[in-house]
Amino acid sequence: MTEEIKLPRRPLTLKDVSIESGVSEMTVSRVLRNRGDVSEATREKVLKAAKSLGYVPNKIAGALASSRVNLVAVIIPSLSNMVFPDVLTGISEVLDETSLQPVVGVSNYLHEKEEQVLFEMLSWRPSGVILAGLEHSDASRAMLSSAGIPIVEIMDTDGEPVDSVVGISHRRAGREMARAIVKQGYENIGFLGSKMPLDHRARKRFEGFTEALAKEGIEIMDQEFYSGGSSLLKGREMTQRILERSPDLDFLYYSNDMIGAGG
Repeated sequence: MTEEIKLPRRPLTLKDVSIESGVSEMTVSRVLRNRGDVSEATREKVLKAAKSLGYVPNKIAGALASSRVNLVAVIIPSLSNMVFPDVLTGISEVLDETSLQPVVGVSNYLHEKEEQVLFEMLSWRPSGVILAGLEHSDASRAMLSSAGIPIVEIMDTDGEPVDSVVGISHRRAGREMARAIVKQGYENIGFLGSKMPLDHRARKRFEGFTEALAKEGIEIMDQEFYSGGSSLLKGREMTQRILERSPDLDFLYYSNDMIGAGG
């Protein structure tokens, strides 16, 4: 589904950081360019103000400083999970019909990594941002809110977007899966998936799944988790471990296609 939210506000300027920090624009410029002699206290004050506002310096110099480039920043959590190359293909096919080109960054499911990638990409003043998920660090949300360009968060609708969102409800998907399993008469259910503090969409599917099972008086009999990227080998190894541990399982629920194919 697609939901339109309010348009982003205007891009931030050095003047905004100057007002927030109580430091002159010239000093703010020196701090952010890492040039000139500035006291450590002043430097910290400026950097704190810039981060809280979501200000990103502009790397486009001279007459082009107020312009946008024909690039769309695309940030995904992984290239090893088979779903994300498909997502990139779809984005590229649509942008091929325009003058825009995608530039891709990978967050590895880490908020701090996403923050770094987003900062660098926004500094080149792209025409828009597409990124996976709705959960971001406070600094990332501030940068997105202050970018003054279209922001599209994809693959999830269970949360509050910065601008526009395209995706599905993962909690609902988990609930529907549980209902389908119960309807078929399965009760001894095993779950295989990622360590979910890092994978918010998998966590939401799991929450919906277990909530629906609980309404039927069923608990997951056994669970097997992995960390890092998913792979066919991990799926096979996890399946072997959980079946050796719990041979009475009559249904295995995998949190993604890659480990499911391996299992």
